[in-house]
Amino acid sequence: MANQLVTPTNVLKRVGRIAINNLKFANNVDRSYDGDFIENGAKQGDTIFLRLPQRFTTTKGQAFQGQGIQDQTVPVTLTDQANTAVSFSSFQMTVDVDDYYPRYVDPQAVQLANTIDFDGLSRIANDTYNSIGTPGSNITSNTTYLGANTLLSNMAAPPSRMIITNPDQQAAIVAANFALFNPQGTISDSFESGVYGSNTLGFKKWYWDQNVTRHTVGTYSGTPLVNGATQTGTSLITDGWGSGVSSLSKGDRFTLGASAVAGTQGVYSVNPENYASTNGLQTFVVVNTVNDTTGAMTIVISPAIITSGPLQTVTSSPVDNAVITVIGASAVSGAVGLAWVKEAVVMVMADLVKPEGGALSERISSKPLGFALRLVKQYSILTDQNMARIDCVYGWKAYRPEWIVAIQGA
Repeated sequence: MANQLVTPTNVLKRVGRIAINNLKFANNVDRSYDGDFIENGAKQGDTIFLRLPQRFTTTKGQAFQGQGIQDQTVPVTLTDQANTAVSFSSFQMTVDVDDYYPRYVDPQAVQLANTIDFDGLSRIANDTYNSIGTPGSNITSNTTYLGANTLLSNMAAPPSRMIITNPDQQAAIVAANFALFNPQGTISDSFESGVYGSNTLGFKKWYWDQNVTRHTVGTYSGTPLVNGATQTGTSLITDGWGSGVSSLSKGDRFTLGASAVAGTQGVYSVNPENYASTNGLQTFVVVNTVNDTTGAMTIVISPAIITSGPLQTVTSSPVDNAVITVIGASAVSGAVGLAWVKEAVVMVMADLVKPEGGALSERISSKPLGFALRLVKQYSILTDQNMARIDCVYGWKAYRPEWIVAIQGA
C-alpha cells in the first residue's frame, strides 16, 4: 500500500479531534462567544464585553416605584497564544501516516489540550470566592461536596452542576463511596476517560484531572482585623497582621466575622434573588498578591462589599475590628477542585491569520465546538528541515463567579 502524504489539513483535523477529546474543563464551559471577536468582517480587538442579566428588587403596593437600570459588563480577553513546534526532515514528512501521527501529532494535540485546561483551571480557581474544605487536608466526607452543592443553591445556580477534582481528591471520595461512583459495568470506562460518576451527591458529572491547580496560602501571622467600620466596595483596609513580612497571595480566601464587642455580627452572603441571608459567612478572595511589613494591609477583594440595592452581595459591612479568618494555615499548599455550572465560565478562541512570506499554512475551526487551530510549515534549504508549528489563541473568564465553588483539599 502506498504511503499517504501528510498534509496540513490531515494534521490539523487529527490534532483538533484529539485535543477536543482531551479537554475536560474547557468542554464544559460556555463557548458561545468565539464569533464575537469578528463581526461583519470587522476585527473587534482582543477584548469583548459580555453583559450580565439585570437584577431588580421587589417593591410592594400599588404605587409605581421605578428602578434604575444598572448595566454590568464582564470583559473577556484573548490572553494566550499557545503553540507546539517541531521540525522534520524531508524523509520524515513522507513516511507512512500511521507512523507519523502517533509519534509526533498525537503528543502535540494532548499537550495543547493540557495547556488550555491547566490555564483555565488555575485562573478560574484564583478568581473564585465561594469555597469549602481546608487547604492541605484530605476530603473523605460527603459533607464537603454536599456543602458545595448547597453553596451553589444559595447563589441560585442552575441545577445542571459539575465537579472536577485532582486524582488524590478523586481517590479519597471514590474509596468512601465506591458503589455510588462506579455502577456495575462502567467502572473501567469511567476511570479511563476521567469521568467517574454522574448524578451523584447533587452533581450531574464528576471529572478528575491532573491539571487541577494547587494553591499555596500566603505567609501570615498575628490577629488580623478590619480597620474601620462601614467599608464597602472592592478594597478592604486591615491591620493586626504579625510583625515582619506578612503576605496574602492572589487566590487566598478569608471570611469577616464579628468583633470582640458583644452583639456585633459577621458579614454573611445573601441569596441574589430574595436578598435574604444564607446564614453562611461570605468568603472573599484576594484579587492581587499583597505584602506588608507594618502590620497593615489594604486588600483588593472579590466580591465587592455591597450592602443594599439590586446588586447586593452581603448582609452588612464589616464592623471595626471584625476578625479576619484566612482559610488555610500560613504557607500551606493544597489542591483546588471546582464545582460549577456551564454558564459560570467563558472560554473564547479565535482564528489566527495565515502568515505570508512563502509559508504553507492551514486553519481549521469548529463553530459548534468552539475550537480553532492554525498550522504553519516552512522549509529550510540549508538543513533540509520542514519546520512546523501548531498555534491557538484563547482566553478564560469567570463570567458568573457566584456560580463556582472552590473545593480545597490535599
